[in-house]
Amino acid sequence: MAAIEPAVAQGRRVVVCVSGGIAAYKAAEVVRALVRCGADVRVAMTPAATRFVGPDTFAALSGHRVLIDLFDASGEVAHVELARGAELAVVVPATADLLARMAYGHAGDAVAATLLTVTCPVLVAPAMHTEMWEHPATRANVDTLERRGVTFVGPERGELSSGDVGIGRMAEPDDIVTAALTLLARGQDLAGRRVVVTAGGTQEPIDPVRFIGNRSSGLMGYTIARAAARRGAKVTLVSGPTNLPPPPGVELVRVRTAEEMHDAVVAVAPDADVIVKAAAVADFRPQKSSPVKLKKAAGPPEVRLEPTVDILAELGAHPELRKPGGLLIGFAAETEADPEALARVAEDKRASKGADVVVANDVGSSDSGFNVPTNRAVIATARGTRDVGLVTKAALAEALIDEIAGLLAEA
Repeated sequence: MAAIEPAVAQGRRVVVCVSGGIAAYKAAEVVRALVRCGADVRVAMTPAATRFVGPDTFAALSGHRVLIDLFDASGEVAHVELARGAELAVVVPATADLLARMAYGHAGDAVAATLLTVTCPVLVAPAMHTEMWEHPATRANVDTLERRGVTFVGPERGELSSGDVGIGRMAEPDDIVTAALTLLARGQDLAGRRVVVTAGGTQEPIDPVRFIGNRSSGLMGYTIARAAARRGAKVTLVSGPTNLPPPPGVELVRVRTAEEMHDAVVAVAPDADVIVKAAAVADFRPQKSSPVKLKKAAGPPEVRLEPTVDILAELGAHPELRKPGGLLIGFAAETEADPEALARVAEDKRASKGADVVVANDVGSSDSGFNVPTNRAVIATARGTRDVGLVTKAALAEALIDEIAGLLAEA
């Protein structure tokens, strides 16, 4: 906890949701620590959680009545009142059952209903047996929640309630509180800022049914846009074709070609405090596009290519197109897993493109890049390079937003 000042929690509303696992007793330590940091802590429990720790314990530690019954006798919609005004929700412990219900949006008890109502960041501390944590259903639920911006702390490898040793042990209370304070410190650090994010690939038409493109799903850019919006920014997302739903609270501008993306970005660049070029723009397009479908029977067509506009390089070379003092962030998709090689690429592109920050990420490995939830990446700034390692796209987005917020604060 030494790296984060406990004072960031002073007067902040934190909802702690406790589910029915043996690690529930550790939730009392989390509540106690957050209260000592000055947070206004409110607790919700599942009925199963009360079999491990009595609600009177949490009432005494927090100084507030504990919500257990979804149908409160007071006549209030209790879970709505609990969620309203919360600045952070902490789920400790999160069982496999609760993760599944969170992923599917169930609201059958006070905890699930509260978590479906909060609009603040959510921190989850899973605790379960190894086989449950590693089950494909749980992994899919975790991926879903991470894509929505939920932050995970743990689980860790250690002794489990069954006496086995393996992954699934809940993170220690001090680590959970540190993660909570970190999220509170981020808060609304981009409030009042205008952020433009590009996402997805572009499609350069050969004819009305065929195009030149790439395998980008748009997930990285959408995750960055969601993270920036959650931290207070007014976000415009310029997106190539994707199957992703628009992030809540984000203005979505749909484009198809590199030229359309260029025009859309240049139109909003003068008002943008930050431009994040996360899209995988096609490097080439056909010199001519047929207005009608080319027939297979006619044989292979001759397709001559020409370069598309390099939007990042143009913005870097012409700062008059951008807001004075605004930040320019680029991405480099590379088929290189070595961190040192990625660092060299990131720094070289940062210098050559005139960008403030470049993120080089590996798209050539099965566990990193397009259409997977994780990225292996290096972030380059004027201060040097930082190897982020293999992390979820949500974690990479938060790391990048941290860099952006720090640079804006310095400016």
